[in-house]
Amino acid sequence: MRLIQWASLALFSLASADSNLTHESRNILPSSFVPPKHFRNVNLVRNINLEKSYPKETLNVVIENVDSEAQSEYFLPFEQGSLGKIGGLEARDKKAPEKDAFAVEVVEVDPYG
Repeated sequence: MRLIQWASLALFSLASADSNLTHESRNILPSSFVPPKHFRNVNLVRNINLEKSYPKETLNVVIENVDSEAQSEYFLPFEQGSLGKIGGLEARDKKAPEKDAFAVEVVEVDPYG
C-alpha cells in the first residue's frame, strides 16, 4: 500500500506529553507527502487481546534512526476511517518507562490535494 492511499497518519513528536490526542486533525498534508526515511523499523510485534468485551490491540515497534542527525518525528500510518475507532494512543520509550509519553499529534493526508 502506498502512503498516498492512507488518509490519516499519527505523527510522533519526541517531546513530552500529558495525554493522548484523539481529536480530529487540524493538520492536513498534501497527497504528495512522503515521510522522511530517517527511521528503520527493526522489529514489530502486534498483540490483540480478546479477554474482555472489547479488543485491545498493542503494537510494539523498535525503530532505529538511520540518519546522521537526531530526529524528532516518526510517522505511523492508519487506514482511512480507522483513526476514529481508536480509544487511545500512546508512544513511550521502553528503556525509560518512568518518563512521560511522547507527544502524539494527528495529521491527515489530503487524498485530493
